[in-house]
Formats: sequence, C-alpha cells, structure tokens
Amino acid sequence: MNTSRNPFVRFPGVLFATFLFVIVGLIWQSTKVSIDANPMTLLESDRRHLETYERISEFLNDDTALVISIESDQIFTPAGFDHIRNVSNALTGQDGLVDVKSLTHSYKPVRKGFSFSMVPFVPAGELSEEQIASIRDFSITHPLVRNIMVSHDGKITLITATYKRDLSNSKLRAAFQSETEKLLRPFDKPEFRLKVIALPFIAEELSNAFVHDLYYVLPTTGLCILIAVALTFRSLSCLLLLLMSEVILTTALPGVLRMAGFTLTPYNILLLPLLASINLTLLTHQLTALRRTDPDLGLDERFSSMLDTVFWPSLFAAITTAIGLGSLAVCEVSQVRNFGLAGTVGIGTIFVWSFGPGLSLLKLGCRVLPSAVLPKSVHRSRPTSFYSSLGQAAANCRWVTFALAAIIFVPALFAVNRLNIDIRAIFFLSPESHSRQMAEMMDSRMGGINVVQMDFKTDKPNGINQLDFLNKLQDVQEYAEGKGKFSSTYSYASLMAMMNSIWVGDDSGQLTLPTSTLTLNIFVLALKAFEYPFLQALSDEKQQTANLVLRTTDIPSTEFVALLESIEDKATAIMPETVSVSAQAGLHTVLKADRDIVDAQLGSLCITAVTMFAIMTLLWRSFRLGILALATGLGPVAVLALVGAIFQVPLNSVTVMVGALALGIGIDDAVHLITHWLNTKRNGSTENEALAMALEAKGPAILCTSFILVSFSLSLLWMSFPPVTHFGWLSAVAYASALGAALWALPSLLGSKKKP
Repeated sequence: MNTSRNPFVRFPGVLFATFLFVIVGLIWQSTKVSIDANPMTLLESDRRHLETYERISEFLNDDTALVISIESDQIFTPAGFDHIRNVSNALTGQDGLVDVKSLTHSYKPVRKGFSFSMVPFVPAGELSEEQIASIRDFSITHPLVRNIMVSHDGKITLITATYKRDLSNSKLRAAFQSETEKLLRPFDKPEFRLKVIALPFIAEELSNAFVHDLYYVLPTTGLCILIAVALTFRSLSCLLLLLMSEVILTTALPGVLRMAGFTLTPYNILLLPLLASINLTLLTHQLTALRRTDPDLGLDERFSSMLDTVFWPSLFAAITTAIGLGSLAVCEVSQVRNFGLAGTVGIGTIFVWSFGPGLSLLKLGCRVLPSAVLPKSVHRSRPTSFYSSLGQAAANCRWVTFALAAIIFVPALFAVNRLNIDIRAIFFLSPESHSRQMAEMMDSRMGGINVVQMDFKTDKPNGINQLDFLNKLQDVQEYAEGKGKFSSTYSYASLMAMMNSIWVGDDSGQLTLPTSTLTLNIFVLALKAFEYPFLQALSDEKQQTANLVLRTTDIPSTEFVALLESIEDKATAIMPETVSVSAQAGLHTVLKADRDIVDAQLGSLCITAVTMFAIMTLLWRSFRLGILALATGLGPVAVLALVGAIFQVPLNSVTVMVGALALGIGIDDAVHLITHWLNTKRNGSTENEALAMALEAKGPAILCTSFILVSFSLSLLWMSFPPVTHFGWLSAVAYASALGAALWALPSLLGSKKKP
C-alpha cells in the first residue's frame, strides 16, 4: 500500500526516467562552463587600485598594456642600452602593437630657437661616459622620469608596450602570453633579469592556478567525505547510494548556474564544493531517518515515515541557509552579490533534487540494495548512547554554556571594531604568484602602486594657464612632498616648470615656473602640438581643470585617507575661492570600499538573523525556541569575530561571506534538533527524554554533516588564492563551533537538570 503523497516516492521509475532527460541536459550545460578569471574582479572591492587602473586605462585609450621590468646593475651602460633597445625592437614585431615606450624608444622636448623639438631620450650611436652619466642623473632625479621609467636607484627600468588586440577569451590570452614569453625568453639573462605583468597574463595565471588547485582540493574533499559517511553508516550500500546521488547533482549544478545567468569566477567557484557538501548533509539526514524507521514496514511506508520526520525540518533548514546566502545580495560589490544569489539558486536546486528526482533515485537504489536501509541497531525504549549521555551532561552543567557565552560574546562585541577591513587587491594573489611579485617590486622599488588624483577646477576654460594659479598649485604640491609620505607627486604646474627648465637651459633639477605669460603660452602650444602624454594626464581638454597626482606605496587605507584629507584642507586654504578643490573621487572610493564590505557583513547578518528568527518562531510557534536557536547560531559568528580580530584576517569580498553563511548553516542543526525534540515532547515524553531521543536520532547526522562541511573548508587550504584559503579555515572554525553549539549549548538549554 502506498502511503506517501510524494509522487517521486509513489512512481520513482517513471518520474526519474522523465527527469533524467532534464538532468542530462543540465550536465551537458555543465561541460560548457569555464572559469572567468577576469582580474578586474580582484580590483572591484579595492577602490584605490581600481581607480589607479582606470586612470591608466583612460590614459592608454583602453589599449592592453604590457609592462616589462629589466633589473640590472648595467642599465646605464652601452650594453644596457643595447639590451633595452633589442627588447623594445623585438616587441615591435608583435601583432596589434600600438606603441613601445622605453629609455631607447621615448622622446623628450628640447628647445630649438623659439620653439621645441622632440629628440630621443637616449641618442642612437656610441655615447661617451659623460653622456651616459648625464642620462642616468636626469633619469633618477627628474620627477617625470624617476619611478615612472627608471627606479630611483637606477637599477630597474620599465618598458611599456600597448596593443589593440582581441584577448576576449582564454585561448587568445594564452596564445598572447605564450608568444610574448617565447619572444622575451632570449633576453632574460642573469645580468638582465626580466619580469612581465599584464592583466591578460594575470587572468591566465588565476585560471591555471584554480584548475591546478582543484586537482588537490577535490580528492582531499572526496576522501574526507568518504571517511565521514563510512564512519556514520558503516554500510557500503549507503555509501554507494549517497555517492551516486551526489555525483549526479554535482555534475548538473554548474549547468543550473550557467542557465541562471551566473559565471564561475575565483570568487564563486567555491560554491560548487560548498553546495555539494550541503547536498550531502541533506542526504545524510534522509538516510539516517530512513534507517531508523521500523524495518517491518514496507519500503513505501518507511519512506513516508522518513518524509514525515525530515521534510519540514529540511525545508526550513534550506530556507535558513538560502537566507544566509541571499542576504549577501545587499552588498554593492557585484562578486559578493552574485555569490549570494547563485548560492540561493543552488540551495533551491538541492532541495528540489533531494525531495524530487533524488528521492526517486534513493528509493530505486534501496530496492536494488536493500541492505542500505537496514537499521544499525535494535530500538530501545530509553536511548543511552553517547549522544543522549552528552545531552544530559550538558543539561546538568548549564553553567558551562553561560560561562562560554560570556567568554565569547562579550569580547566579540569589542573585536568587531578591530576587524581588518584594509582591502588590498595585491593580497588576493598568492605570494608565489609571478604577477604579485612584479606588483610588489613596483610598489617597493618603483614608487608605489597607489595613485590618487586631486582636481583643481577654475571658473573658466584656459583658467589653469594663469601664473598665479600655477604658483599656488606648486605650493600645494610642495606641501604634499613635505609630508614625506608620498613617493612621487605630479601636477600641471610641475609640467610647466619642466618646460621652463628646458627653455632656460637649467640642468640643476630645480623646477621653476616661467615668469612670463607669453612664455607659458608657448609651452602650452608646444605640448599640444606634440600631443605630449603628460599634458593629457595632468589637465583636461578645455584647460579648465588641473590635476595633482599623488603616489604612495601600498599603505593602509586609514593612513591613505588621512593623507588625502590633509592635502585637501591645505589646498582649500591656499587656493582662491574661484578655484574648487576636490579629492572626493579618491576619498569616496577608498572609504566606500571599506564601507561596502562592512555594510555587507552587518547588513547580511541582520537580515539573516531577523528573517531566521521570524521563520523559526513561525515553525515552532514559540518565541522562546526561536531565541534559543538564534542565540546558538550566533555563537559561531561571535567566534569568527574573535578569530578575525586576533589574527587580523582581511575582511574582503570573499571572507565577508563567512558570517552570514555560518549563521545560515549553523542554524540548520538547531532546526533539525529542536523540531525532533518538540515533536517527541508533544507525543508525551519529558523534556529530557525528548532531548535524548532527538540527539539519538539527529546526533550522528549532525556530527557527520559537520565533519563533511569542515572537511570541505579545510580542503580549501590547498588553494593558491589567499582569500579562498582564509575563507576555508574561517568557515572550518565556524562549522566546528556550530557543532559544539548544536551538541552542547542547545541541549543544555532544552533539557532540565537531572535530580540526584
């Protein structure tokens, strides 16, 4: 007799065969999924570096830029110049090349009568020692050359090549990288060490690193899961059924996400093993409940009994997990938002599978492998297992729970203000990453990778070409330089002062502005005629706004913002009222980056907590039980706050996801445990009897699922993407804390102290 109203239990063969076509289609979609390793996603949450890149990209007309560093003690020697020239010449043969800028392939203005002409920075032919020494001194002292083309110690020079080339997919990027590396390989010598950085190369590096890492992550996760399931069920048949269901869903999930409009990136690729682990937790609860049903009943009745026990807790647990993920949609960082939304779609898919086609597969499997649903032991009237003993011990020692709560929650309130929210894109790459090493070299030896612009807008076009304005702008620049925190400063005033030094033949390096408006106008006309790059970088087309560009090493954002504010205050005091001074683009982007991450964490946690409380109160019709479940669920979040503050783990656009996710998954255990406890209690059992039965029924599944989630998290330590490794060990701490909360803290609050 069929007692279940679930059609997937009543007609498993027909419905599974029907849905098999859908599943095969989704798996086919999964084969088309690729990892989008666009490095721009790294910069989205680091607004300082994003703004720097956008400024450079605008300056380069959105061409692809390739930067090659040559490090040598022989840069300023005939052999060094020949080597730089040969590398530059080799690049000119590449398809799509627009321009090459280097010591040997750049020009500088020189005076010629009453005008200027452009001459090679390094003249061709044989150079005397005096000429070479002059070129070196100029390169390491001139503010528009030092740290732009040559390092301040004269031992590193940069070659910048720009391309108009189709690099829209991985195959094209890989071909470009291979071609460039092959071209440059003969020039990389012990005496001339070459390094290359370009966004297309970073994309390939990230993509290849993820594929390489997965070869370690997946086997490690799989092995740990096999051990957890084997120890829980001690049944090969159960293991086979779980793995069969898991493999089908896991291979179909990428296709589901693809059809929902999501792409896999270094940010959300960890969703796949996470969702696979969550699916296993649901399957574990199903199979555990199925094995505890009366073996004398028919298979249909046993499935019906299992669904009565598992369906509603699983539904509400899925809802709470989906809320935890979906709450991340409040974040303005698109990658965090997409992670949450994609995770919500994944949770929905898992639930539909587990109580739909997956249920049919489980029933068909139980027919073929009936040993899978054999009970582990004979039922007892009063369970006395480890779990029930643990529950009674927790109830008897409730003071331990309150003491731990005080030790954890009170310091956590103070720890929140000490979280590390200094987001730096460079730390998103592995320390062994070639691109990170190149960026760190440029940061430490080429003046820094932070660039911010301060705008000085006059009241009319051509207003910046007034001597009084330029003198005041130079005063602001000198004030900034006097702070001793900026590695370089550039301004429209310094550009005009450079032209004046060339005009008057002053080689002292002391840049002074012209005293004649006529001379100033000659400079402006000459720079426009030659389309001099710095003119475009330091002023607008109408010559109404001049720019002061400030450059620092990769310092903390709080220090960075304080510096900008001090310069802005000084500039406002110096400039006349007709000139508006603004560094707000820079200040707002830096502050907004931090605020977005903090708001995402607080917002997602608040949304998750409030919504979960409402849902649990509705489920159990008990305000008290909703409070208990929420309190135990917040325990792991408090532990995360403490650990994050102590170890100063960066709270970036990946680790920010841990809090709401841990709360969502952590409350799942409370939902299963409290629901079973409440139903047993309503059937006439005392609080302690109901607690013992609930722990006996749910304890093994909770332990197994926690082990699965912790194993998944620890397997992420293999990843070479630092935010993912941080996510891994933080979430492992959260899941371990959630296990303690479920098996100790919650039972201590549900049970009552046993009288001696």
